[in-house]
Amino acid sequence: MNIIKPKIKFTEEFIFVDNVYKNASFTKNPENKVIIEDIDFDSCIFKDIDFSLIELINVNFLDCIFESCDLSNKNFDEKLIERCEFNSCKLLGSSFINASLKDILIDNSTLKYVNFSGTSMNKIKITNSNMSESYFTETKFKNIELDNNNFNKAEFLQTKLYNIDFSNNDISEIVFDNYSIYGAVIDPSQSQFIVGSLGVRFK
Repeated sequence: MNIIKPKIKFTEEFIFVDNVYKNASFTKNPENKVIIEDIDFDSCIFKDIDFSLIELINVNFLDCIFESCDLSNKNFDEKLIERCEFNSCKLLGSSFINASLKDILIDNSTLKYVNFSGTSMNKIKITNSNMSESYFTETKFKNIELDNNNFNKAEFLQTKLYNIDFSNNDISEIVFDNYSIYGAVIDPSQSQFIVGSLGVRFK
């Protein structure tokens, strides 16, 4: 799948209190709480940033790269995230309810307990990541590639998974409803997890 990479031609080093949100590189954490509101981060690079002191209100991300960042418990509900990469990041418990994600790469990252309910996800590649106990309810998938991820105890409800390949992912104790699982691609060895999720037992 051809994911469009972030379009970053150049960046300059800034800190968050500089209020610069385009062609900026951030490598220093704020010492005090910072509130960022009603802006778009455009063509930015974030490296080793802990967002715990950064409150994001109505913030979109376009053409951004996140390297070894902690975005745990951040709220991205109803936001636009496009042409972005998350490498070795932590998004534990973050929320993307009704958000729009397009051309996204997620690699070697932790997204445990993340809520993707109602999220539109188009051209998404997720590799080597922990997606366990994440929630997908009425999530809209299109052009999704999954490789070597942990979906243990993840829930998929009213989410069409037709032709989405889980065969190289851990789906132990995963939860599907009948609508969601129809047409999903699995390895024969994974059938026990699918049967179990539907309440059927082997004799």
